Amino acid sequence: MKISFLSVTIAVSIGVGLGFDAYQVKDRISDFLNRPRFAVVNLNSVVKANEVRVVSQGKRGEEIIDEAERFAKRLKEELAQIENECDCVLLVSSAVISNAKLSDYTAHLSAKLGLSAEQQSNQLQQIEARLNSGAKR
Repeated sequence: MKISFLSVTIAVSIGVGLGFDAYQVKDRISDFLNRPRFAVVNLNSVVKANEVRVVSQGKRGEEIIDEAERFAKRLKEELAQIENECDCVLLVSSAVISNAKLSDYTAHLSAKLGLSAEQQSNQLQQIEARLNSGAKR
């Protein structure tokens, strides 16, 4: 009887120890998986693309201020939505000093704001045409 009681005690001790270790490992894995993920956005290019759009539309004075306020509000909303979609923290790309390969959501943000490269090209052509017609006068 003494051997079986001792065997059971040892087995229970080992089981409890393994269970505790597994619980700690689970917590460490959970911490690793739940750590913040990071991605970048080039806000400078997005803001410049919006400036091109505003200029191509020929807005002036108070219209520019109103458009800037609307754009700032929409930009903030879209950035928050992207953060929710990617479950990540967005960083301004110009502020990141790292060799790490981070996902870049600049094109996604630009598309959501209607600032595609094709639209920007068309808008620059409109500006150029307006400048050239003004120079011919």
